[in-house]
Amino acid sequence: MKLHHLRTLVAIAEAGGVRGAARALNASPAAITKNLRQLEESVQMSLVTRTSSGVTLTESGQTLLVHARLMVGQLARAQEAMDTLRGVTHGKLTIAVTPWIAMTFLPDAVTRFCERMPNIRLEFFEGLLSNANPRLRDGSLDLFIGRPTPGASGTEFDCRLLFSSTCALVTRDRHPLANARSLADLVDLDWLLTWDPETDTPGSNSMFHRYNVATPRKIHVTHSLSIALSLLRKTDMVSVFPWPLVEVTAAREGLCAIPLREDVEDAMVGVIYRSGHPLSAASTCFLNCMIETIREGVASTSSETQHVLRSVELLI
Repeated sequence: MKLHHLRTLVAIAEAGGVRGAARALNASPAAITKNLRQLEESVQMSLVTRTSSGVTLTESGQTLLVHARLMVGQLARAQEAMDTLRGVTHGKLTIAVTPWIAMTFLPDAVTRFCERMPNIRLEFFEGLLSNANPRLRDGSLDLFIGRPTPGASGTEFDCRLLFSSTCALVTRDRHPLANARSLADLVDLDWLLTWDPETDTPGSNSMFHRYNVATPRKIHVTHSLSIALSLLRKTDMVSVFPWPLVEVTAAREGLCAIPLREDVEDAMVGVIYRSGHPLSAASTCFLNCMIETIREGVASTSSETQHVLRSVELLI
């Protein structure tokens, strides 16, 4: 098993076929096919299934792909580290962020980063930790900035908490229960959350337990802010938003915060990355830019900024 074989497997998986992999690696389709055949011979298993529309990875191929991405990615990071020591900075930094971070702190952090590391390309994904986990695990994602799930920090991932924010229950304007004062009044509604209560230990469960209120019978899960906004606008669903997201989106999207007597759980935000792997110079720089942006935002004298971030408490 050789490194160029593993690069071939990664390219095939990402391109969905031999020809696409050949273009990505600037090689001939015949060379890609040969590398794949040699890799399959070395592991003595079939790694792909060939179809009329391309190739799909077998279970063995998917298993090997995780390790292949880690090895290829780590080699690229090692090269970038050596280039940085020589005063040459280039490469790519891949980051996943939750939507409300993208709508508040991200633009200024990116501006700072691009001024300091102009030769680093950025690749962003919108998502939650449940979506980011596989990419963090296989090395195709450098950082995730958002709400850590329980157990995110440990043997597999490290987490550096940045800040916390209070949350609110959100629904559409003119919802029949838009002025509800008690959590118990809302348990019969359909809830729309960004975590799966069956696999996570979310704040909402703690909230219901703390106030001795039954957990809603129907909880839907979304991994997209645009889908959440569309459903909240057009249905009687209720959701949980961090207050900065409420401030940024509610008026524009025809939503409102429900004035409950009970407090909704705080949302924690941190930077999550793989344990046991030193952060690259680019990752460290981006993290510093994000921290600087958050601190300046919270300390800003702008009335608009203060209004959006009034519920944010720094943890750094």
